[in-house]
Amino acid sequence: MQTRGFVRGWAGAGVLLLALGVAGCTGFPRPPAEVTAVVDDAAAMIRSTPGVASVTTDIRVRDHKDGGPLSEVAAWSALLTVQADASGLDPRSLAASVAADGQDGYVSLTTVLRIPGEPGTADVQLQFSPPPNGVLTSVEPREMADAALALSDLPGIGSVSVLQHGEPVIVSVDSPARWADLTETMRAIPGFGSGALTAVTLVTEHDAGESSSLTFDPRSPAAKLVPVLSDLAAAEGVTSVSFDGVDTRKEFSAWRPSLRVLVDTRSARGLVAARLTGLDESDSQSSGLPRASFTASTGGADASQDLRGYLGLPLGSAEPDDRLTGLPGAIPPAAADPAAAAARLELDTALVTTLLDAAGDAAGIRGPASVTTETCMDGSNEQVHGTVVIPIFEIADSADEAFDAITTAWEIGGYIRSDRAMGRDFWSVPDGSLDTLSIRGTADGISIMVTAPCVLL
Repeated sequence: MQTRGFVRGWAGAGVLLLALGVAGCTGFPRPPAEVTAVVDDAAAMIRSTPGVASVTTDIRVRDHKDGGPLSEVAAWSALLTVQADASGLDPRSLAASVAADGQDGYVSLTTVLRIPGEPGTADVQLQFSPPPNGVLTSVEPREMADAALALSDLPGIGSVSVLQHGEPVIVSVDSPARWADLTETMRAIPGFGSGALTAVTLVTEHDAGESSSLTFDPRSPAAKLVPVLSDLAAAEGVTSVSFDGVDTRKEFSAWRPSLRVLVDTRSARGLVAARLTGLDESDSQSSGLPRASFTASTGGADASQDLRGYLGLPLGSAEPDDRLTGLPGAIPPAAADPAAAAARLELDTALVTTLLDAAGDAAGIRGPASVTTETCMDGSNEQVHGTVVIPIFEIADSADEAFDAITTAWEIGGYIRSDRAMGRDFWSVPDGSLDTLSIRGTADGISIMVTAPCVLL
């Protein structure tokens, strides 16, 4: 009998939050009444939806550090887990209804809908959530349900998990031996490579507790490479295989497929490296895409013992100069105009300086701002960076009012609160005039960091 169960740890994917037990726990902070009311209302609406068996809620602090007052709604988030009935469902309608009831523009809500599979089909999990920082892609709930249903009856699949913002669909598979057939079948599904099916990650749990995974899109990896990867995942001495294909949501510098193979002995590490460097050109590359890198490792603390290289090339070969060749959607940068670049940097400097000064004015006191032009991560172009710590405690005992004044001004200006990590709130700017913008409360005051987009030189 096929074993079911969602991929371990996935239920919290996209909800990278510090969980606190806030109900009935002495000493722990309680969420503001507004948060509790929104969560309770959302849960009540979902419970009344036909096809819903149960709803559980979990209200969490995003970061229990000094990143902002816990009296603020923005310091909290909630997870709603919805269990659907076992049969008689219209998954598309249920997904649309649950997603609509489980979203709120005031409180950050993530809703996970679990739909048990019928006999012979896989369990389905759909996650609806606010978009991550800087991500504009959002898939309609009905399309997410369609994608899950298109995969759920394929052989060997235990569960299908679909996220809402362009992430690969996560599919648990009982054996790597099925990877080649599943890859071919899924690539033939109409619309694969777009919408909810931009890419798929096949995950196989091994008996020893490790797992292997293959992330693929319409072009990467090459069809002939998939059987090589599945053979590796089942090979003696190999404990885990992980292949990540090209992800066009990333910067140019990240556009190279990568393979990581964990082994249990040094001899196995050498055998894996020999197998990968000896691949034929047709096995190792997809036409027009970068050649995949690989790492063969025993998983020890000393990474210097890992063997690294590129598929089909001898160990020690230089990195191929192929990152921008034929990538889906990639457009090679045009030749830069030095005068235009200098003018752009000057405008960005003025924009960043004005933003930092305006934040100080909203708070009631300006801090010593630093605005500089620095080299981008690609090592060749430049962007404007700005930082300031507003010394709010020189004029107030609390930073709450000033923090609110600053972020309210940003909201009025069209900026969108998009993420939170390590106590810092991240904001996105729809017009693209800024690359990053973040704010955080510290012991010294209110810290703001901002960067403008890279300028080609």
